[in-house]
Amino acid sequence: MSVDRRLFGVREDGPIRIELHQLHLDRIRGALSLAGTPLNLLECGCGGNPARALLDLCARYTGVDFSDTGLGMARSAFADVKIPHEFRAADVCALPFDDGSFDAVYCAHMIYHIEKPAAQEAAVAELVRVVRPGGVIVLIAANPRPFAFPVRLARRLVADTPVVGAILNRLRPAPPLPYKPMSIGWMRRRLSRGGPVNVMTYRLPSTEFNQNVTEFAGVGKVMWKSIRWVDINYPKLSAYLGNYVMLICRKVSAR
Repeated sequence: MSVDRRLFGVREDGPIRIELHQLHLDRIRGALSLAGTPLNLLECGCGGNPARALLDLCARYTGVDFSDTGLGMARSAFADVKIPHEFRAADVCALPFDDGSFDAVYCAHMIYHIEKPAAQEAAVAELVRVVRPGGVIVLIAANPRPFAFPVRLARRLVADTPVVGAILNRLRPAPPLPYKPMSIGWMRRRLSRGGPVNVMTYRLPSTEFNQNVTEFAGVGKVMWKSIRWVDINYPKLSAYLGNYVMLICRKVSAR
C-alpha cells in the first residue's frame, strides 16, 4: 500500500461520501472538458494512484511524479489501459516538456506537500507553462483557513506563526510528508498569471474528519448531511469553509 493510501485512504464509505465523491469528480471532468476532448492530459504528482477516472476524456495521458516506487505502482495500475500513455520521473518545479505541450494539466493533493513557498510558486508556473493557450489547469489544493473547522484553523494559524511554529515543529515528530498549504488567495494569484481562475470546493471535511466521523448515526450523521447540503448548493462559498479547494484556470493566449 502506498503512503498516500495509508494516510489518506477512506476507512468508511457511505451514500453521502459516495455521492460527494461523484460530485467532485464531475466538477473536475467538467473543468477539464473546457479545453475540448479528447485531451492530451498531463497529471502532475500521479503517485501510485493515477487518475484512471479521467481516461475516457483523453487521447493521450502522461503522468509524472518524483517517486520511482509510485511510478512503478502507476504503471501496474495502467497495465490494461489502451490509450497511449507514459509515466516519467520528473520534478514538477522543472517539468521536462516544451511550452504548450498539453491541452490540460491535472494536479491533485501534491502542491501543498512542497515544503517551500518559492518552490510551490515555481511548480504553479510550470503547470501554466506546459498548457497550450485555451487549455485548462485543474489544481486541487489544501485550504489552510477552513472557517467551518475552527480547531483545524487555529492549529494552522499557530503553525504559520514564525517563532511559535518553528518551536512546535522542533518538538513534534516529523510528519511522513511535508505539509505547507498556502492560502487560497496566494494560490489564486499565482495561477491567475496564466488566465482567469475559478475557485470551487473540492472537499469540505479534513482527512481526519472523513476517516473518523461516521455518517450513519448520531451527531456525525447530522454533520455529514449539513456538509452535503452546503457542498451541493454553495460550491464557491464552501471553498472557503472547507479543507480542500479546486482552482480552475483557463489559459489565455498571452499573459
